[in-house]
Formats: sequence, C-alpha cells, structure tokens
Amino acid sequence: GLRADMDALGMEEDTGLEYKSKHPGKFHGCGHDGHTTMLLGAARHLAATRDFAGTVQFIFQPAEEMYGGGRAMVRDENIFERFPCDAVYGIHNWPLLPEGVISARA
Repeated sequence: GLRADMDALGMEEDTGLEYKSKHPGKFHGCGHDGHTTMLLGAARHLAATRDFAGTVQFIFQPAEEMYGGGRAMVRDENIFERFPCDAVYGIHNWPLLPEGVISARA
C-alpha cells in the first residue's frame, strides 16, 4: 500500500501568500497537500503504465494531526481486512532538507 495524509490544520493561515487557504480556519501549512499530490501522482503513473506485479492499495488517511485517523482506519474501519497489504509505504516532505537531498528511515 501507498499512504498519504490529507488533512488541513485547524488554524488560521496568516502567511499573506496569494495561494493561501480560501477557507477560514484551515491551514495547509504542514505539507499534506504535497503528500496527497504525490500519492495521486503515483496512482496516475501506476495506472497508466501498469509496469508492476501485484495490487497496489492507495490509502488517503484523514485526521493525521488529530482524532486518530490512522487508528480509526485500522481499528474501526478494518481497512486491511477490506484492502490487504503486505506492506505500507508513506512519504513525507521535509522543507529543511537541501534541494536534491533524500532522507529515509525505517
């Protein structure tokens, strides 16, 4: 499975940027828009090329920052019974890394 978080923070965005949130009290300041975009891009690429063996589950996790979104998906919604995965991989952007640098941990 490939997983990305997709929630906004419950706070006012006070950046003054032209692309700031259009919804009062919603701040996309921690990279979740980027995470969702990367997962959609992976889904689009894999669907177009189909150059892999097996099945890929795309997991869009809500409420990462609060309300236990991942826990609810596993415990309450039985996501892995409905959509079995041998492993789940996620990616997280880190703006403090220099351009062109990739970091990984298990």
